[in-house]
Amino acid sequence: MSVTTRFRNIARVVTLSAGTCLYPLTATGLVVAATGCAILSSPGPSAVSQGQKYQSGDPTFDEFFSNLYDMQIELGRAPASEKEIRQELAKKVKLDEGSSASMLGKKIGKKTEELATAGTGLKMEVSGLDGDDDPGVKLSVKGKDLDEDAKSMVSALESAVKSAAKLHVRMKKIKKALDQANGQILALEGTVDGAFRKGGPKKKSEVRKNLDDAKKLIPLMAVRAEEVSEASKTTAKKLSEAAQTDTGQFDQPPPAEPPPAEPEPEKGEKKGEKKGEKKGEKKPPAEKPPAEKPPAEKPPADKPKPPSDFEP
Repeated sequence: MSVTTRFRNIARVVTLSAGTCLYPLTATGLVVAATGCAILSSPGPSAVSQGQKYQSGDPTFDEFFSNLYDMQIELGRAPASEKEIRQELAKKVKLDEGSSASMLGKKIGKKTEELATAGTGLKMEVSGLDGDDDPGVKLSVKGKDLDEDAKSMVSALESAVKSAAKLHVRMKKIKKALDQANGQILALEGTVDGAFRKGGPKKKSEVRKNLDDAKKLIPLMAVRAEEVSEASKTTAKKLSEAAQTDTGQFDQPPPAEPPPAEPEPEKGEKKGEKKGEKKGEKKPPAEKPPAEKPPAEKPPADKPKPPSDFEP
C-alpha cells in the first residue's frame, strides 16, 4: 500500500469538531466546516487536533502553529475554490455547474472551432505551471472580429485558465511549506524543555501533544494540497488546449502598407495644373533665344599698287 493511499485511508476516519460543527467532505474523508468551525484536524484533545489555533506563549512555537493553522484554513477551502472556477465557466457555456474539466474542454473546443471556421483563430500560451513563480497566461485573438457573446465566452475562458493555474502553483507552494514544517517540528521538539521550563510538566506535555498532532495532520494536509494541485492543473490544461484554434492566421506576414495617397488638388484646380495657374489661362509663349549672328566677313586684302615709272 502506498503512503498516499495509507494517508487517505486514515483520513476517512478523521472528523473535525468545534461545538456541534461536523461536515462530511469528499473522497479524502476530510471535512469542511462552516466559518468559525474546525477546518482540518486529526483526533485528539489538543487544539491542533480540533482545528484550532494553538498558542503556547513562546514566539517561536506560536509562529509555527499560526502558519500551520493558516494552511489548514486555506486547504479546507481549496477544493471549493477549484470547483468554483469550473462552475463560473460552465454558466457561460450553458453546461451543468458540476461539469468536469474534460466536459468543459470538449464544449469550449466545439465553440472555438466554430469561431475558427468563421475566420477567428485563438492562441493561448500558459507558462509557469511547473515552477514556483506566478504563472503566465496570454490569449491572442486574430482574424474576424468577435461578436459580444463570443467575446464574453473568450474572456471567461481566459479568466478560468488564469485562476486554475494560480491555484495549482499556490497548492504546490503549500505542499513545500508542509515539507518544511515537518523539519521544524523535529527542531521544536528538542527545545520544549528549555522554552517551557517555567511552565512545568503540564505545559510541556500540552506543547508536545500539539506538536504530535501536527505531525499526524501534516501528511493529511499534504494529500489535500496534492489533490487540488492536480485538479487545478488539469483544468488549466484542458481549457488552454480548447483555445488552440490557430489555422495559420498568426503565421501570416502583416499586410503591406499601401502607397501614400497623392495630395488632393486645391478647389478650382485640375490635376496637372500647377498651383497659381488660373483655369483657362494660357501660358505665354516662351521667348526664343536670339539666333546667333554669322561671323562677319573679313575685308578683302588691299590690292598691290601698280609699279610706278619713277620707282626704282
